[in-house]
Amino acid sequence: MRIESSHRTSRFALSTLVTAALLASLAVIGAQSVTGPGPEAKTAAGPPSSAPDTVSFAEDILPIFQQRCAKCHGAADENGDVRTEVSLNLLEYEKIMAGSEFGTVIEAGDPANSFLLDMIVDGTMPEEGDPVPEEEIALIRTWIEEGAPNN
Repeated sequence: MRIESSHRTSRFALSTLVTAALLASLAVIGAQSVTGPGPEAKTAAGPPSSAPDTVSFAEDILPIFQQRCAKCHGAADENGDVRTEVSLNLLEYEKIMAGSEFGTVIEAGDPANSFLLDMIVDGTMPEEGDPVPEEEIALIRTWIEEGAPNN
């Protein structure tokens, strides 16, 4: 009888632990559905985008161009004039897709023939400042592969 009583007590304790764990899990899931996933949900793939597995021009690509390219290709100079070396403005989607005085610099869907990407990869650009990090190059390449959408 003592063994049976001990067995019941163990089953009760195990049942209580399982119930507590289940309730804790449900509380976390409920909190995430209200507030969204926490920072631990971010992956090493990069910044959040407008859709899963999609690179956003506005959220991912434009900030790179603003930080690394604008000084020569789209920002205002000391006189307030927009500086566009080789007639290339990298701060407006339509102007990026129009290209430079030498022609297009982005071939939507074709990173191998996108002159801008080639110049970034080989280190020709930016002429001033640090080279573009591999993670940012990968984002630009993926955006081009996805058709260089204005998203």
